[in-house]
Parts: sequence; C-alpha cells; structure tokens
Amino acid sequence: MSRTAAITFAALLLAASASAQSFRPPDPLSRPWTTAQMNLGPIYFAPTFQLSGVGVDNNVFNEPVNPKSDLTGTLGMRSLVGLHLGEALVFQVTQDNSYIWYRRYRSERSVDSGLNFVLEFRSRLVRPWVRWEKLKTSQRSGVEIDTRAERRTPNFDFGSDFSGLFRLGVSVAARRSRLRYNDTVVTPDGVNLSEALDNQSDSYQGFLRYELTDLTDFIVGTDFVRDRFSKSPLRNNDSYYYYAGLRTKQGATFVGSATAGYRQQRHTDPSVPNFNGVIAKVDVSVIPNEFLKLDVSGGRDLGYSYQEKYPYFVQQDGGATVTNRFSEHLDVVASARATWLHYDETMVGLKDPHTDRTTVFGLGMGYFVGGGNGTRLGILFERAQRVSPIGDRNYVTNRFSSNYRFSF
Repeated sequence: MSRTAAITFAALLLAASASAQSFRPPDPLSRPWTTAQMNLGPIYFAPTFQLSGVGVDNNVFNEPVNPKSDLTGTLGMRSLVGLHLGEALVFQVTQDNSYIWYRRYRSERSVDSGLNFVLEFRSRLVRPWVRWEKLKTSQRSGVEIDTRAERRTPNFDFGSDFSGLFRLGVSVAARRSRLRYNDTVVTPDGVNLSEALDNQSDSYQGFLRYELTDLTDFIVGTDFVRDRFSKSPLRNNDSYYYYAGLRTKQGATFVGSATAGYRQQRHTDPSVPNFNGVIAKVDVSVIPNEFLKLDVSGGRDLGYSYQEKYPYFVQQDGGATVTNRFSEHLDVVASARATWLHYDETMVGLKDPHTDRTTVFGLGMGYFVGGGNGTRLGILFERAQRVSPIGDRNYVTNRFSSNYRFSF
C-alpha cells in the first residue's frame, strides 16, 4: 500500500467521510487492457510490486508526550487479471497483498489483503454490472481512531445504466457492506471497537443522467441507506440523500465527480438525536498539460464515532496533490490535507461541542528507471498534526521514508 506524498497546497475544499454517494458504477470508458503490461488475446495481466514507506516513524502510536519511534516499511503486490470480449463484455479480478512491518513494535505489524471482482456488459442502451470485494486490513480507519485495528469489510453491489433519447439516462444500483472488527481490539481509552462500530449497511441508489457532453453527465439522484449496528443498536438509523452534480468519464479534461445535496438521518431510538444538513463530495483529477497533474478532493458528511458518548460527528476535510513531471525520469509530488471533526450531539441528546483538526503536509520526489510510468524510486517526507481541546488526543508525527514501485 503506497503512502501518498503530502505538502501545503493553498486551496482546500470541504470533504466527506461517510457514505453519501459512496459508490458509483464502473467507468464505461475504462479500457485497462490498453495499458496492461501483458496481453494474450482477450486476456490482460498487470502485476505491480511496491516497497513503500521504508523509513522512520517518530510517533508510532500518535502519542501527545514521549512518542515512540521505530523503523517501518510496507511490502505490497498487486495483480490485475482481466478478460474482455471486444468492448461488450469485461471481467476483471484485482488482488492486493501487503505486509506492514515495524522493527520494534511487533503489535503494529500486519498482513493486509484485498480481492475485487467486476463483471460488466457494455452496450449502447443498457449496461448491467456486478461487483464483489473484500478487504482485510489493520491500518488506521480515518483520523479519529489511532489504534491499528484488524477489520474485515466485505461489500457486494450491482446495478445498471439505461440510456434513452435526448441524451437522457437512468441509473439504479444497490449495495450491501459489512464492517467487522477483531473482537479483542481495544483502544487506549478502553473502547472495544467491535462493540461500538460493527455494522451492516444496505444502500439503494437511483439517479437521472443528462449527457452535457460525451464525457460529462449532469445527475440528480436519491440514495437510501439503512445502517444497523449489531452490538450498539442505539446507533441504528435510516438516511436519505438528495443530491445533484457532475460526473465525468476517462478522457474528459476533469475526471471524477462533484456532488452536493441534503441528508436526513433518522435514528430508530428516539432518544438519539437525528441529523439534517448539507452534504458535499468532490473528487477530481485534471491534467492541464503533459507535465502537470492536480488531484483535488473534499466534501462534508457524517462519520460514526467510536466514542460511546457521541453517535456521530460531522466531518469536513479537503486536500490537493500536485504532481510535476518535469523530465522523463523525475517528478515532484506535493500535497496537503486538512480534516475537521465536529462533535456536538451526544447519545442522550445533550450538546457537548468540540472540534478536532488534523493536518498532513509533505513533499516527495521520484525517479523513473528507464522513463515512462513503470519502475519508480521515490523519497517522501510527511508531517501530521492533530489539535484537539482534549489533551491526550493531540500529537505531532514526522515520517521520512522511501518508496519503490516495480511494474512488470
């Protein structure tokens, strides 16, 4: 698993953490066989080996005082195998495996894995698709939880795009997601993450599309999400999202999506406060010329807090990454991200507000062996800081590491 470089970038957008517009159909213009390293007739294969984050983490546990330092590194292998019958049928399997190593603190070591299957049938009028994925990881889940806790997240979704007259279309989809923490994982403040956060989420999505161009759609849609917590039923809720925005396909000047709307979250227990508010999500990449790439993401939404006192927090975050490929062999990557977690309502409906802010800045450089986009040798410096009115949640972390990516 790679660690994306980060440094200051002026424009930060508001950003989403939870599940509003959390899944979208596969890109119908994606043709991974055209960039795969190996093609055998209709079969394509693209393996990637990566050694990332090899260096020093001077605050392994995000501690406010007396931080622990250690040598760390991640060894990863990604394999993509697919089958395409012309443009009509695409079946693709992606497998990721990573070993996260710490020299002294063996409790932080882990073996992470992911598996993803996608099947699409592409035609001019209808495009059904089905996708299954499973992830096992012990990496931190967002900026709130400092514990590296093992969890499994199997997901299954399916849907179809229907194209009609006058550049209009309809998309429908459904998704089931599960989150399961290791039963023995306890945070430093004594919370069992499995007891607090294990859940099943069922999502149903429908939206209208209007093709502004061949590569850009204007969408208006509604999502319904049903979240059920097996060990913390007070958090059970139903949510409706109403949103509009733009989605673009590969080949457009701006690739990604930008949506904004309104969320209503209703808890099944009337003693737990509900939520009504604005949501937004932006995730866009733009390449203004052959030497420069800009990635911007941001939004606003809810996230589920592991703290027993709070049913949820409002998360706003935003960030940008700039990649400057100033020669055939060299690039510089600079980015920044800021996240605000706003805590307000408690489980008993009382207000106890405070805000945590986390920032990550860094700078990296890479050398491409032989040119192109294959083998890359890189170095990276990152600085992360969290500021909170709760003393034991403040920390500063500096990491200096190297990264090696080999494509075959």
